[in-house]
Amino acid sequence: MPSAVTTILLMGALMVAPAYSWTLKEVAALCATMELQPCDAGEYRLNDDSCVKFLPSQINFQEAQEGCQLVDGAVVELTNADEHKKLVCMTFAAFPFRLHYWLGATRGPDDFEWVRRGEPLKTVPWREGQPDNFEDNEDCVWMNSGSWGPFNDGPCSELSSVPCQISK
Repeated sequence: MPSAVTTILLMGALMVAPAYSWTLKEVAALCATMELQPCDAGEYRLNDDSCVKFLPSQINFQEAQEGCQLVDGAVVELTNADEHKKLVCMTFAAFPFRLHYWLGATRGPDDFEWVRRGEPLKTVPWREGQPDNFEDNEDCVWMNSGSWGPFNDGPCSELSSVPCQISK
């Protein structure tokens, strides 16, 4: 168990960590201090208006959109850094090993944008060197690339885990 001083120093480092990219030890410390609010069974509150539910399998982006619609939701879209941290902690609570998770964003005519809102991804924590559109085939976005938290562009046909955002 870390001392109070160690915990305070670590939390200070996490608050100024560039691009919200964390190691397993750092994400465990962050999530130990963040109380996730439950919604219905197997769901966590993302914000005042919505909850997150994870689909049980890894699927491509089109299947992710369809799967989330079946639970009356959509692939999660983040609006701020607090929601990003909550989603990282939700993924850590659901699966304490790092997996990729689809986000509800795709390549638009000019840049990446949130699918439902049609808004560009503004200040988001891209993994270093991303987005790179490798082989002109990376039109979807996932989180937890390389470490806990960063975004990466990837092929929409790739299989990934899915957090669905459900209005509540």
